[in-house]
Order: sequence, then C-alpha cells, then structure tokens
Amino acid sequence: MDELANVIEEKLAKHILKYWSEDNIVKRDLEARTVGEWIDNEISFLAGFALWFREKEKDGELDLSNLISDAVGENISASGKIEFDTKRFEIFKSLTSNALTALKNISPAGKIAYRSMDIAVIKGISEGDNKYATKMKERTLPYQKPWWKFW
Repeated sequence: MDELANVIEEKLAKHILKYWSEDNIVKRDLEARTVGEWIDNEISFLAGFALWFREKEKDGELDLSNLISDAVGENISASGKIEFDTKRFEIFKSLTSNALTALKNISPAGKIAYRSMDIAVIKGISEGDNKYATKMKERTLPYQKPWWKFW
C-alpha cells in the first residue's frame, strides 16, 4: 500500500483543509470521534464513492445497465450522467480497484457511500418512470421491504 501512503502524505492534508474547514480552521467534533476515526471514515467514504464511479464509468458516461437490469429483473441498456463532486475523491485516482475496495470496507461510511449511489440512481429512475417503479416494487414484494431499501 505504498500508493496509499503517498496519497496520505502528499494529498490528505490539502483535502482535509479544503473539505473540513471553515475560514481555514478544520472543524470536527473531537468528542464524538478521534482524529484518526475521522480520517479513517473520510478515507473509507471517499473510497466508496470512487469505487462506485470507477465501476460504472465507461467512455466518459456512467453505464447503469447492470444496476437497473438487476432492479427490474430484465436486461436494460442505460447510461447517464450524475452531478457529483468527483473532485472530492480524485486523491484516490492512482489507487487500484482492489485498494479502493479494501479502503471502502474499513468502515461503514465506505459501504454506505457506495450503496447510496445505487439507491439514488434507482430511486431517481423509478420516480421518472412508473413502469420501472412498478417492476422494482413487484420484485421486492416477497421480501416485505420498501423497494428502495432492497436495492
């Protein structure tokens, strides 16, 4: 994990100053979590998003075919663009997908970040098309969970 050490040494301080500060003062509740926990969660969180985008990105667009096909239970071809501050996780650009997976899994924050992208896309698609929403709801009825929690 020499690459991660380089990211931490060369990029993390700038990242924290940019995303965690107000008036150039880093703001975090150190009674709720230690500095190390905040950093672990941030790394995991960013890795979750970075991995999701890396897995879905194809030729400059997001290939959402597998995600939507799984949700509706049939083969669907879909791509799109999502407005998201991808610069926030750019510090991990040099890391391999395996490294991102490991980092994503170090805290619940990474798993939640990754999964939240799936849920946001599925929820957005279903709100835009009643046909998809109905198919997704029908697939999740046997599980007695709200459809958007299932996916």
